[in-house]
Amino acid sequence: MDALPLLDDPALSTSALAEQFGVQASTVRTWRRRSRLQGCLDARPITGRPSQLSDEYVAELIDIIRAGPDPQRFPDQRWNARRVRELIGLTCGIWYTPDWVGKLLRRWGFSWQKSEKRAVERDEARIERWVEEQLPILEQKVEAGETLIFVDEVGFSLKPTMAYSWAPRGETPIIFGKTSWSTLSTIGGIATSGHFLQHTSPGSIKGPQVITFLTHVLRHIPGRVTVLLDHAAIHKTKALHAFVQTQTRLSITYLPPYAPELNPVERVWAYVKQQILANFCPENVSQLKCRLTFAWQRVRTRQLPARVLGVTSVVV
Repeated sequence: MDALPLLDDPALSTSALAEQFGVQASTVRTWRRRSRLQGCLDARPITGRPSQLSDEYVAELIDIIRAGPDPQRFPDQRWNARRVRELIGLTCGIWYTPDWVGKLLRRWGFSWQKSEKRAVERDEARIERWVEEQLPILEQKVEAGETLIFVDEVGFSLKPTMAYSWAPRGETPIIFGKTSWSTLSTIGGIATSGHFLQHTSPGSIKGPQVITFLTHVLRHIPGRVTVLLDHAAIHKTKALHAFVQTQTRLSITYLPPYAPELNPVERVWAYVKQQILANFCPENVSQLKCRLTFAWQRVRTRQLPARVLGVTSVVV
């Protein structure tokens, strides 16, 4: 039943309409007021106090924040609420509280994030060319049934990786860990087939161990395989190139220098350090190795290569 004509009928009392619709009389009065002012019963959102910042000022501020702080004033290149408050005050003459600045930043599409470190030696143009030229070739290989495997090395020591933990307010949790630099190193890779393979050994990874690992890869992954490596010296030895020439199923492609974001196995290392080894304090290398064995099992059980990392195609 359309209630609007009834609400506009002056012959019908508010109490009669309230009884007919089964609501309070105050509700009927609200409906009649809304019908009179808006011509309908649709509720209008409460907009609150109008913003003091014009759309032009907001656009200008967003551009400045995206560009980053002035390195002459802020060498740490970090925006915080107080610095943005100062920026707004000096630019627009409006001085908000830091808490309100945080709300404005979220409204403008910003969030509080930890910075990601990038090497100053990066060549962005070279990385972009690699993506444009090599990705289509690698995609064609996958479509033809070839397997890509992204390979990298990582080191682990007895020094614990500190992580957040719930604790009583004002009582910082204390972790007692070794300060020894005794290490284990892992060479590993994740494949577009969903495989995760690794070798873990004491000390650092050398050229011969890279060849041993690639032999392991060929033993577990059938068909043609392309291995993607960074430009580390151990990936460019004469022995490695001689080995590749003897393997008809194997080829190597090098990622652009200083571009770890193109290698998804980096995310496996981050998962292991931040989730499995977080606040773990091994007494010796044997305990660390046992924990890493559990970590590799967890990676395979959770299907990190295929599910979490989304390595089902070449696009990384």
